[in-house]
Amino acid sequence: MKKRFLDSLPSDWVKYLVVIIVSVLLWVWVFGLYHAPKDSEKLEVFYAGVVKDYTFEEVAADALSGVKTVSVSSAYPWTGNSFEQKYSLVALTASDVVIVPEEVAVETECKRAFEPIEGIAGKAFVQEGVQYGVYLSDEAKQALGAYLEFEYDEYVVFAVAASMNSGQVTDHSFKLIEWLVG
Repeated sequence: MKKRFLDSLPSDWVKYLVVIIVSVLLWVWVFGLYHAPKDSEKLEVFYAGVVKDYTFEEVAADALSGVKTVSVSSAYPWTGNSFEQKYSLVALTASDVVIVPEEVAVETECKRAFEPIEGIAGKAFVQEGVQYGVYLSDEAKQALGAYLEFEYDEYVVFAVAASMNSGQVTDHSFKLIEWLVG
């Protein structure tokens, strides 16, 4: 058996290499699927501004139990059509939590986009008599300033209504908002 293997190695080494590579790729794929976080264990944050340090994702994930990953998407406000498109397509449909300047929040139809927030301490953002968001305090902005660049006076945090983490399956969005507001 050993002699036959050694004799076939010079001519069949490619087959052996392919079998090894396919086996490794299959193992990584199966292992990755098994340990990949579920949608209810991931949080997507949209930030209207500049992200200075993406370690915010790790810090936020560590601060919340039941959350394995936090990822941040960002777009700079008032850069024309590109911000409006990303805000409407990414922030209002694919994100769980949205952090925007007050000027953007006022222009947004909150009833269609955001889940009402109750019981979270802080200055409330109210539209049509319903609390949809919470303003970030100066202390919260200072603490988050290592990760996010705050160029405007007031920022509001919202939970996206379309998110499964805003009460449909979990309440991770609200826990993140509580953590952000501090």
